[in-house]
Amino acid sequence: LSRRWGFRSGLAAALVLAALAIGAWVLRASRAAGQADSNRDIPRQVTVFAIVATPGAKSMDTKLTRIQPELNRLLPDHGFKVLDVQSAGLVAGDSVESKLGHGYRAETTLVRPIDEDGKVQVLCELSLDGDLQFSAKVRVPLNQLFFCERPFLTDGSKLLIGVGAR
Repeated sequence: LSRRWGFRSGLAAALVLAALAIGAWVLRASRAAGQADSNRDIPRQVTVFAIVATPGAKSMDTKLTRIQPELNRLLPDHGFKVLDVQSAGLVAGDSVESKLGHGYRAETTLVRPIDEDGKVQVLCELSLDGDLQFSAKVRVPLNQLFFCERPFLTDGSKLLIGVGAR
């Protein structure tokens, strides 16, 4: 009888400890979700550049002179031309759209205005005639550009989608 009682009381204690651990984990997760939700309303100025990079070309759009060294490191021996620039104040769930010509459309959605590492999370999507061609969720440091690169036209050119947030 004493062995059975010891086993049952040990099992009961283990179940109580497990329930407390699960409860603490759920409480911690709900607090974290509550904190994340409080950041959803933080507005961010999100800027999206759509740039076509043409191999062998030497031209540089004058609008890109501030980021020319970065572009030349990213794609040496290319010329660069701005297709579209959009900038908007966004909160989580809002997006900005760029029409790029040739049936292409880029949409950038603010996912999280700030994460635990101090970065902004955005979703970049590229569509051709309404069909999704590319989708990437990226984490961008504040005040720093991030580029997504995709093949663009049949001439070997590439599409660069630059995203920045402040």
